[in-house]
Amino acid sequence: MMRYLAMSLPVFVMGFASCAAADPLPESAAGLFVIADFDDAIQNNLGGYYNKFEKPPSKASTFLTKDVYRGSGGRSLRVRASRAEDGFCGVWMHLFNFKQRPVKYFDAREYDYLSFWIKGQKGGERFFVKLADAEWIPQEDALPIGSVTEFLASGQITTEWQEVLIPIKKFDTLDFAQMGGFTLDFDTPGEHTVYIDDVAFKKSLEVATPLTQRTEADAIKRTAYPKAMWVWSIDQLINDGAARQELFAFCNREGIDQVWVQLLYKFDPPVSLDDVPTDGLPRGVTCEIVQADQFRQLNREAHRAGIKVHMLDGYPEYTQKEYHPLPLAIVDAVIAFNKASDPQDRFDGIHFDNEPYLLIGSRDRGRNEQILREFLKLNEEAQRRVRKESDMVYGVDIPFFWDKWDSQTGQPIGGVRYNGRVKPATYHCIDLLDNVGIMNYRDTADGADGMIAHGMGIMAYADKANKAKVYMGIETFTYDPTDVWFAVGLPHELFAKAIEHNGKPLSRLSRVNGFRTQIYDDGDYIHVGIEMPANPTAEQEDRAKKTVVQIAERLGASSYPQLGDKVQRIQAIAINRFGDDVEWRNPRERVIFDADTNTKYAGLVATSIMLPKITFAQESPDEIKAQVDAAEDFFSKYRNYAGIAIHYYLTYKKKLEEPRSEASGAMR
Repeated sequence: MMRYLAMSLPVFVMGFASCAAADPLPESAAGLFVIADFDDAIQNNLGGYYNKFEKPPSKASTFLTKDVYRGSGGRSLRVRASRAEDGFCGVWMHLFNFKQRPVKYFDAREYDYLSFWIKGQKGGERFFVKLADAEWIPQEDALPIGSVTEFLASGQITTEWQEVLIPIKKFDTLDFAQMGGFTLDFDTPGEHTVYIDDVAFKKSLEVATPLTQRTEADAIKRTAYPKAMWVWSIDQLINDGAARQELFAFCNREGIDQVWVQLLYKFDPPVSLDDVPTDGLPRGVTCEIVQADQFRQLNREAHRAGIKVHMLDGYPEYTQKEYHPLPLAIVDAVIAFNKASDPQDRFDGIHFDNEPYLLIGSRDRGRNEQILREFLKLNEEAQRRVRKESDMVYGVDIPFFWDKWDSQTGQPIGGVRYNGRVKPATYHCIDLLDNVGIMNYRDTADGADGMIAHGMGIMAYADKANKAKVYMGIETFTYDPTDVWFAVGLPHELFAKAIEHNGKPLSRLSRVNGFRTQIYDDGDYIHVGIEMPANPTAEQEDRAKKTVVQIAERLGASSYPQLGDKVQRIQAIAINRFGDDVEWRNPRERVIFDADTNTKYAGLVATSIMLPKITFAQESPDEIKAQVDAAEDFFSKYRNYAGIAIHYYLTYKKKLEEPRSEASGAMR
């Protein structure tokens, strides 16, 4: 299960993006330049993106809807805003492609009006309009110019389409030769739903914006793909026939034809994942499937229900070469299980969810490439064994962001040389494996930070390579705010050395003494901490103190004399940057004390927050269906698209049990 990295913009999409905007279109009528009609791509005619913005507890969403439009066909942009007394929310649109360099802003000097059409769901909705030029854009802000009601002839939003006409030349502090975008800021508390269509620049009030005409594409209903689903909690299912039948009935009802089911197993001799085996794993380590007959029964019943079963497992440590014998032993055990079973009792595939980006060493670029190389080596060998010894398929889960360019380094985040070629690990996996599950965890289909934007480059590459099938994963789980206790950390160069030396190589661990680690890079220093239990027992509290001491001894600024009087400054910088990061709350100092040596280390505690945009956990079943259908409508254009994968059974089932309208139906 993915430990969440909410990738912040700017991150640039690599090549192979199939829906990049074309060159700017000519004026569609005299004195008119249409920026966006929202009928197809998520980029407008200037290459610009749009996206929601929000600060909890306020929340916003965008959605290209086929149900509301100007004219006889097409789409409009539905914007929903739940504005609380605190926070903020709204939507922005750029008039340039922020993923390309150099930036080319829009020259609007020959136009007098910015126009767009608006319709309210109930009427009376309100928001503030802001405009941005090249000076405002780097500040991630815009010039307030007035309430939308000031630019409507009727003076208010109604349930009928109306044109918003903004006399841009009135705001002469803006540089109209370098216009960057506009923002709709919902500043009035309450629930607001509006539809936006046909954004354009006009030379005069007399210029009309043409209506969209219905096309043949509007009438096409795309094929509904079957879905896959992660199933982690297995103990009850393999021992309770009623629970299994409930699972299979749920899958049939929701269009799920494949489940990735947690395997139960044990190693002989036993192996701990808390310590890197510096002397190597015990020779001849083997894996035994626990309750093998119950798994045969589960597989048999699933097949009768028309559902395929892929064995599921994963740990970040498995990706590293010292540990490769363990996952390969699992692969061998499943192959042997199938050979010893009747056809209807066999697994249909093997699926690993190993997530190497959770290893401590992944935050060092040089070490990360080695981590990814070993991850690929493991999967190539696992795939070889599966193809040679079975008729199963083999796949892995990978994050959506490995193929994105890091704007700071100018390199793909998951770039790695493997088999003589440098490319993102995502693309190597597509080249090597039967299937991949992209953890494309966002709660909107469209927009600059939506499922389509993050997945379209991957799908384009998959079609070009024509090898692995690609599942697009969605999240329905959320975790409670979690305190993380950090040792005040080290500058990048010192961190890179410290994780490899002075004892066992911490670079290869994602947990220490059973505690999951989190790593925070504040831009200058890297801080490593452990997740604290919500209500720790005395034993857990004592073990946590000893664990964070171990981290501070190796990776804490206080342990390095050369940092000397800089430690307090490093701590202050960290607390300030945690405070500015939306994924963290309430950063505060906390001394790390080693009672055995009477030594104090600089530390801090901050509360980790799972951002709402990562999961559908806060959305209604109707909204999940709408967003997933919209994403699938786009991804179904690609021949290597395999369907949506849902994380995971228990949380998704609970979500669908919430009240829903009769019209929503199953998510299919």
